[in-house]
Amino acid sequence: MKKLRVAVIGLGNLGRKCAEGVVADQAMALAGIVRRSRSPASWLKAPVVTHVSDLNEVDVALICVPPDATMGVVKELLQKRIPIVECARLHGEAFLRQKSEIHRVALLHRVPAVVGAGSDPGAISLFRSHFALLVPRGHTETSLHTASSLHHTLAVEGIRGVRKALATEIKSIGGAVQRYVYVELEPAADVAGVEHAIIHDPLFLTEQTLVFPVPSIAALEETNRGVLLERRAAAGEASHSSFLLEARFDEAGLAARMMLAAARSLSMLQAGAHSVLDLPPGVLWGEQRTAAEKEWL
Repeated sequence: MKKLRVAVIGLGNLGRKCAEGVVADQAMALAGIVRRSRSPASWLKAPVVTHVSDLNEVDVALICVPPDATMGVVKELLQKRIPIVECARLHGEAFLRQKSEIHRVALLHRVPAVVGAGSDPGAISLFRSHFALLVPRGHTETSLHTASSLHHTLAVEGIRGVRKALATEIKSIGGAVQRYVYVELEPAADVAGVEHAIIHDPLFLTEQTLVFPVPSIAALEETNRGVLLERRAAAGEASHSSFLLEARFDEAGLAARMMLAAARSLSMLQAGAHSVLDLPPGVLWGEQRTAAEKEWL
């Protein structure tokens, strides 16, 4: 199988995460890095150039430059008939205007492009839209926050089966305080028993408490961003449905994962600009689509 040759445009935090992701992906090859300076990236075995024309055989370019520089870079790459993925932080009318202009240029040069494929817009947009599909009449609230509010809790770490624990407090849409407790468990721990012990501990009895087992507390502490996404049915809706997503993640890492998924889809797209909502979920898996259907459906 021929590997997808990917160029990374820009080598800030996002560019580094994209480059690392490409190197780790067996279906991709890092064609090179395009940046202002030719100074080598010693941690990568890939050419570093100041212009994409200095790279050989580029199948797709991941644009990791500041938003105000994105459009100029996009147009130059599309003129060279190189498919692109970009992730500028634009929403609403600003996003639609940028997509429309990229669509015009992409059609002119008969090249596909994916726009808004970062963390938000991008990955989190997918959750927002799916929640709205499942609860058509309702209200969605997205609350972004840093992960610095997490703190260790000795009360939880003293419970049998708990190796390490972190806790935080978040206000729900209705204004009520909710406690979130993340636990790293011993291999033979009883998950239900640990959750029951935490919820009924005097320290947590006065507030609603949600318990989330995680593989590693150390990894959780390294995250730099959190999001609380909640969708509730409108008053009077018979279903009373509600959906909640609570996540913590490295923002650049999440954006890079979304960009790589979008890059896999490009060979299956027609010319023009496509947002993540235009893409069937299957194309984001690329060659792994059949395995994904087997595991996740």
